[in-house]
Amino acid sequence: MKKICLILAGLLLGGAACAQNPDAVYKLLRQEWKVNADGTSDYHYRHEVQILRNRALTAYADKGETFVVYNPDLEELTVNEVYTIRPDGSRVEMPQNAYVYQLPSSCTDCGRFNHIRELAMVHTGMELGCTVVVDYTLHRHYSLVNENVTLVRECPVERLEVSVSVPEDQELNVQLSDPEVMVVKPIVEQDAHHLSLSALNVPQRYVDSYLPADELLYPILHFYNGVPEFTPAFDAQPFKGAHVQVSQVLDTRDARADIVAIRDFVLDNHHLNDIHPSHLGYAHATPEQVWKSGCGTPTDLAVFLAAILNNEGFQARVVGDNGDEVGVVIDTLEYRIGVRSKSPLVLDGEARDEVKAVKVEETVDAVLDTMVDGFYRLALPAVKGAPAVRASRLALVRTAPLQSAACHLESDVTYRLPKGVKLLSGAIERKLAYDGVGQVEISIKQSGSKLRVVRKIQLEQTVVPVSDYAHYRELIALWQSIDHVTLQAK
Repeated sequence: MKKICLILAGLLLGGAACAQNPDAVYKLLRQEWKVNADGTSDYHYRHEVQILRNRALTAYADKGETFVVYNPDLEELTVNEVYTIRPDGSRVEMPQNAYVYQLPSSCTDCGRFNHIRELAMVHTGMELGCTVVVDYTLHRHYSLVNENVTLVRECPVERLEVSVSVPEDQELNVQLSDPEVMVVKPIVEQDAHHLSLSALNVPQRYVDSYLPADELLYPILHFYNGVPEFTPAFDAQPFKGAHVQVSQVLDTRDARADIVAIRDFVLDNHHLNDIHPSHLGYAHATPEQVWKSGCGTPTDLAVFLAAILNNEGFQARVVGDNGDEVGVVIDTLEYRIGVRSKSPLVLDGEARDEVKAVKVEETVDAVLDTMVDGFYRLALPAVKGAPAVRASRLALVRTAPLQSAACHLESDVTYRLPKGVKLLSGAIERKLAYDGVGQVEISIKQSGSKLRVVRKIQLEQTVVPVSDYAHYRELIALWQSIDHVTLQAK
């Protein structure tokens, strides 16, 4: 076998991004995928995790318990070994009554998935310093493989191993992303049918707020056999089953609002079941099945949403891979919409990097809240389109990039005040600017019975690097420093 050895170097060190005292550490984390010549495949998983702090057992259950989801219709689960090694070296085997079979939480409220099972293994002999060993195999009655493996996990990994093999008559396609954030130096040996990846001393995930998507932070290994289109086509067939109900939420005067209303209709009336596509053989339901069952996976709901949008005159298609972060793109409007939450529409593709200037200019009557006799409070409404980052949640020092929103917004509002009401603080003029990061301007002035409030914010980056974080934090702090003004009746 011809081997190609790759060492990914030159990445920037995250440094203090990883906690100095992790709750647990994987001594070994191994994942293996093997596609067999008879049309079946096997997934083998093994971890050896050492418990370092009590939080690993109490704050989250993935160390004190191990959960394995599988589909009995497509997968056969074999538990190879499960035991605990105490700090003194003694070994505690898992008793039979510690194996609990149950319905996964991701399969509730959807009859189509009630056959899927979850094995909860309740570990025994647990104490600080112990090592939990779990080893199992899923034998699958299909040969498709399409996986994304994030190399960085929730706690450090001393040795990470990933291997994939397919028969000689198939081709293994491999992609390894290279985000310039953290030092991970995997060694990869690869040919047309096999892949072997290993990495030592992999740091743990960042724990900061407002983190960018994983693909912007961590190396992600994507592999599949055959061509990328091997999964069922995302071709939403004509579907008119929901037309009557959908037509009741539409406003034909605003296409963007109609798209959001249709998305909200899908999410309000259909339960989201977050099931990994591998447990369903990478298949998705038809729009009719989703409509009748009232539930579906992210891919199911995306196909259903695209079908409704097409039926209502919007040219829509499903995008995404392996069921992860699937969404629907409306080509004619260059918008992408998700199915996990009621998040705003975002621009798609090249249009995503465009920053549109938005200016709002209006004159309104001031709505005053009485504080004490003669004193009033005027709340300044949020400016639509500004980043949702809260300055109060930003630490003085940060070690991870920050997800923000590039914008160029200006709000110029003149408030008509009651006679004799004056701005207590006098005129306010604030301005701050940093090259390459952005600028903020706030101007509040009174002229007679009119109070003019001008607020401008311009941010250049959607993902703020650590090097610009301090300046970004100052800009956001200034932007959010004035959310009201105090007035006094003379």
